[in-house]
Amino acid sequence: MIVRSKFLQLIVLSALVVAATVIAACSSEEEATPAPVVQNTAVVEATEEPVVEDVMEEVEASAKLVNADWMLDNLDNEDVVVIDLRKEEDYVAGHIPGAIRLTPNPVFQQEDENGVAGMLPAAAHIATALSELGIEPSDTVVFYDSASNLWASRALWAMDVYGHTDSKLLDGSWNYWSANELETSTDVPEITASSYAFTAAPDLSIIAGWEEVLESVDDPSSIVCDARSPEEFSGKDVRAAAGGHIPEAGNVNWNRAINEQGEFLPAAELREIYEGEGIQGDKVVFTLCQTAVRATHSWFVLQELLGYETVKVYDGSWTEWGNRTDLPITTR
Repeated sequence: MIVRSKFLQLIVLSALVVAATVIAACSSEEEATPAPVVQNTAVVEATEEPVVEDVMEEVEASAKLVNADWMLDNLDNEDVVVIDLRKEEDYVAGHIPGAIRLTPNPVFQQEDENGVAGMLPAAAHIATALSELGIEPSDTVVFYDSASNLWASRALWAMDVYGHTDSKLLDGSWNYWSANELETSTDVPEITASSYAFTAAPDLSIIAGWEEVLESVDDPSSIVCDARSPEEFSGKDVRAAAGGHIPEAGNVNWNRAINEQGEFLPAAELREIYEGEGIQGDKVVFTLCQTAVRATHSWFVLQELLGYETVKVYDGSWTEWGNRTDLPITTR
């Protein structure tokens, strides 16, 4: 069960604090920065009940996040399709047994009619790629990438927008799998193409345009969660015509949500981080970064792991906002 309502209490989970940093690539245009990390204890198998203490209602870990044990148990499940989003040379060198490879950028990002790069393509564009991989609408699709679920979260978000009913992320992605010397293969599965088609109307509740984000600037019931680095947020690292950030936005660098192996932090720790920067669950939250890859990672944390009620990815992100002259920008 996916938690989509506001949590009224904290999930109490034990965490071992360690001193470490993490540096991972967001995309060809997005550079991550180091952040403090802690040992993750939050992920459980999809059917396992988490420990919940002193709460009003019972909650479960997100069904959209699975761990390595779940993956090992489902390697032979014909209804589970594992998609490797890493570079081809990495896939050839070794991958999770049965995984098929997909290059994420051209499938889940595309320049729109206004010349804005990195936007969500049409449903038919993504469906064509899924068809080539032999995926059916009834399949459970598990995405993993090289380290931190950046591209994997973009893929899952896109699938959610267009209505695929069962997509998941592998916690820790390949980084965790490889570091723990779990089973790998160099065999490339044979693929029989399908005729995949999205049939539902797009879920507009998890995607936003610049107009809606602009309205949030003067609306205390909503807030922008900027997932970029502090240097980008302050305007020291300029990656568009203008640097800086949207007025009244909060800044939580996406990589503060993971530990040194790329796993998501426990829910209690995540809540402390985001609420500490003013990103509250009782507000409408718009996530952004440079090209909405890091933004989908933060969306996943807030919506799927913390149960925030309304979280929307601003797909144009700073590539759009920072290159316009009619939108407000501040460096305060």
